[in-house]
Amino acid sequence: MVDEQHLRRVKISARPLGQRTVAHILGVMYEVPSKTNIVIEGLENLPSDQGVMLALNHTDRYNYWPLQYDLWRTGYERMTLAWVKAKYYENKLLGRFFDLCNNLPLPSLGYVILKDAYAVLERKMSDDEYRVVRDLADAKIGQEEALDKATDDVRHLLTKRRGDFDPSNEGYFEFINRWNDRLMGAVEDRTLEALHEKKNHVIVFPQGTRSVRLLPARTGMIQFALRHNVPIVPVGSNGCEKIYPTGNPWAKGGTVTYRIGQPLTVDNAFAPFRIDEPFKPFTKEARAHDAKLEGAAQQLTLAIDELLDEPYKMARDGADAGSRADRLM
Repeated sequence: MVDEQHLRRVKISARPLGQRTVAHILGVMYEVPSKTNIVIEGLENLPSDQGVMLALNHTDRYNYWPLQYDLWRTGYERMTLAWVKAKYYENKLLGRFFDLCNNLPLPSLGYVILKDAYAVLERKMSDDEYRVVRDLADAKIGQEEALDKATDDVRHLLTKRRGDFDPSNEGYFEFINRWNDRLMGAVEDRTLEALHEKKNHVIVFPQGTRSVRLLPARTGMIQFALRHNVPIVPVGSNGCEKIYPTGNPWAKGGTVTYRIGQPLTVDNAFAPFRIDEPFKPFTKEARAHDAKLEGAAQQLTLAIDELLDEPYKMARDGADAGSRADRLM
């Protein structure tokens, strides 16, 4: 699994060789045999004098590739780092590719729970089992209530001594959040390095899962941006899923249009959601600010939505994105 050592050793570069190599390959792919047209509108909204976070809707697996390629092709000053779901690093070859291309694995509390459970139970938890453990980890229920609701296997998970988890000294809530906090602390440190030392922009898909229609933004990147006063630049991706209609990375040709919006900061759109006291992003400490974080996430969703054509605009039918466990692991 993605661990703290992996997060600390990933090489982050101002001009990553892997990304530049892929760009050369894409240059050929986008010209033959099927022409791929890349249109970027609003490039003047993308700062070149500071690192920002680029918030894209997530229509397909590759919908940041044409954007990265065109910025590189036209000589834009800054290259990018992308947050990538930790689950994709389970494939060692794919994980190595991501590392070489200036990507940073993004664990989550759900990922940590599922990997811990798999190590103990030697199987993936069901959604019902996951819900009990996640509610405990989120402090929605206590240890005793979780044990009452749990299957025998989950009771074993919550009470088995392993690693630095001694259930006689702490509950599962403390253990799993402590583990998650270490991982996300490394993500925070490396992202700051990318933005400030390596002068990257950071690409994030705030909706968290793929969907042709925009889904509501989650608060992860909001937590980071508000804590460290990093502008978020909304980007609307239109048409990329037609260029990449399957999981195959070979482009099928067509036109993708990226619209880049005005940066969102605590001096403009995020002003009502400013958080003055320090807090640790991605941890239970941040949950004290949920109301402001959710408000800023809604503002970000609306900003991306304004940059989209049909059929990419905001999904309003509550469509389910599938099994929670499958999305995380």
